[in-house]
Amino acid sequence: MILATASLFAFIIELLRKNNKNIKNLFNHWFGSMLRENESKGDLTGATWLLSGWTITTYSFEMIVAVPALMFLAIGDSFAAIVGKLYPLGKIGKKTISGSLAGLIISFGIVLLISNTLPPIVILFGAFGAMLIELLPLKINDNLTIPIFSGTIMVLVQKLI
Repeated sequence: MILATASLFAFIIELLRKNNKNIKNLFNHWFGSMLRENESKGDLTGATWLLSGWTITTYSFEMIVAVPALMFLAIGDSFAAIVGKLYPLGKIGKKTISGSLAGLIISFGIVLLISNTLPPIVILFGAFGAMLIELLPLKINDNLTIPIFSGTIMVLVQKLI
């Protein structure tokens, strides 16, 4: 319920920011330095996408799948961005294969260490799915797609094994 409320609040702020010049100016004053160019022009912020991804993931999957899916987002996406900027090898759009590979390795390793319920093969497929969807140049924000896609992959692999 907390995530759903926070997501709703974020969407209300986004609507107000888009439709009210005073709120837009106040928002940009406080958060403008953190916004990407497209977010400054009115696109939804990464934070709103993140809250939406968290909310949908926690409502859609059991905890044993939701937690790894969210960790793939938090850990894998972060490492993909850092490594991709430091070692930009194999670009696909604005993303790098080197970043996605780093995100795959670190998120798989960490989730494997902390999960005592999912088989390693399920975690591997989930991490691979997360970093594949992170790498693809999709129009929709990966803060939403990573946990939902990786969670779906893990559920499907669980059913297959």
